[in-house]
Amino acid sequence: MAIGEPTLGVAPITRAGRDNPAVSVGSPVTRVHGVSVVVAVIGVGLTVLLVFAARVGFERNEDRLLAERTKQAAAVLTAALPGIQTPLASAAEVAEQGDGEQRSFVRVMAPIVPAGQPFVSASLWPADLAGTAPVAVVGDEPKLASQPPEVIRAFLERSTATSGLVVIGLLDGDDPRLGYSYTTESGPVRFIAYAEGALPQERTSVVPPDSAFAGLDNAVYLGDTETGSALLTASTPQLPLMGRRATESVPFGDSSLLLVMTPTGPLSGQLLAALPWLVGGVGAASALGAAAMVEGLARRRDRADALASDNERLYAGQLSVFRTLQQSLLPRELPNLAGVQLAARYVPGVSSLEIGGDWYDAIDLDDGRLLVVVGDVSGRGLTAGTVMASLRYAVRAFASRGDDPAAILHGLTALLDLHRDQHFATVLCATMDTRTAEITIANAGHPPPLLVTTRGVSMLPTRVGPPIGVVRGAQYSADVHAIEPGSSLILFTDGLFERRGETVDVGLERLRTSVPTDSPTIDDTIDRLLATQIAEESHDDTALLGVAWTTNPTT
Repeated sequence: MAIGEPTLGVAPITRAGRDNPAVSVGSPVTRVHGVSVVVAVIGVGLTVLLVFAARVGFERNEDRLLAERTKQAAAVLTAALPGIQTPLASAAEVAEQGDGEQRSFVRVMAPIVPAGQPFVSASLWPADLAGTAPVAVVGDEPKLASQPPEVIRAFLERSTATSGLVVIGLLDGDDPRLGYSYTTESGPVRFIAYAEGALPQERTSVVPPDSAFAGLDNAVYLGDTETGSALLTASTPQLPLMGRRATESVPFGDSSLLLVMTPTGPLSGQLLAALPWLVGGVGAASALGAAAMVEGLARRRDRADALASDNERLYAGQLSVFRTLQQSLLPRELPNLAGVQLAARYVPGVSSLEIGGDWYDAIDLDDGRLLVVVGDVSGRGLTAGTVMASLRYAVRAFASRGDDPAAILHGLTALLDLHRDQHFATVLCATMDTRTAEITIANAGHPPPLLVTTRGVSMLPTRVGPPIGVVRGAQYSADVHAIEPGSSLILFTDGLFERRGETVDVGLERLRTSVPTDSPTIDDTIDRLLATQIAEESHDDTALLGVAWTTNPTT
């Protein structure tokens, strides 16, 4: 940045006599005093140094803020992976267990594809490469099917040879798409679950003005090169992005995404951007103000550092996208059945912004019966969230084919292995006949539910089997209970009662005695229970699901 040329001051005229006897009244000033020149030179020198320091500080601060925002944006892209991978993994497992039964695959994908997010098309392909057409399609026809046979066979061969998510870019034409495939990891591969997500037709994505990434242009490429043929989305047609920029490579299945970001203006504000000009102008105008300007610069730099610290905290808050992802993996709404009230809550722990493995679900079986389930996957992070979502989708798939709770838990043991996946899960699964208030319940290592009746609160007895993933192929037994009219059942995860330094039995008894019995609704019961049991220092997530019979069951 160019800096204006400062002008040197002229020594002032003084009065003759006592102030300056060497100069007579009215005599012209013919020279500049040396001290004025020295002060001016020193002031100009200091001004130049300060301008340079301010500029260097501004540039470094801009680079740091840009790098931080780019990392946060990369975290958002990473967080989207379980939402793509989990449904495909569940569909692949269901297809293999059903020996390629198309109805099982369609039941898993049918609730997902019509919404258009994340898929507009899902299909099941044979893994023997004998043909180049799918055996089942949900939604739009897959664009992969219109590709040359050699391209289709090469992709299917890559899918069967790769463990995990496989990505293909179908970016040509007016309907650009990304294709994803997944195969089972639990045995021989006979079928490939495949889905496609639509990209914007013009590859243009608009950044909302209230977004944490406002003021930044971005471009996302498939692979590691910035070529037009690999472009997925961009916030501007002016590509490639030039000037100050930062890049992040995000692992994406068997490929990667290249994220490029550049600011549209100063990230640290207009004041810090204009600071070098302000320093230069003030320093050039008055050399005597150099000392004051040093103080002003120091204070401005302090404010700039404080702004940078605030930005760090703000951008760290972007990790709350994991919380949003957690909520997206839970049911958006509960079934509405006559004669019963349902209420559910999910409370994240305060010590981590990672995804937890706690979940709940309630499924209307369309015959006056309700399936409820609460589970807890060990550990935290994306892998725990992926396992949780896989189990939840699998429970829905098994329930849709009429499996009872014990059979559902047995089916889940084929999806999770502690030695392979480094996770296990406790699950409580029950079917409830809303007409007769009869409950059939099976337990895989989970705390028993709370039964609230007119006589008080007790733990509903269940026969406890091993957690999912500990014993492959484990068999589970179901208990049948008849529930009194007006009773409530509360299913929960261990975050509700576990406390550091306290045994499980003590925690469960404390929980039992704290359940309110005078609440007008199940919502009020759960809210009051959470208010007394969730400690501010709780480090574990908590999921609760409550069912209350509002009318007498028919016999």
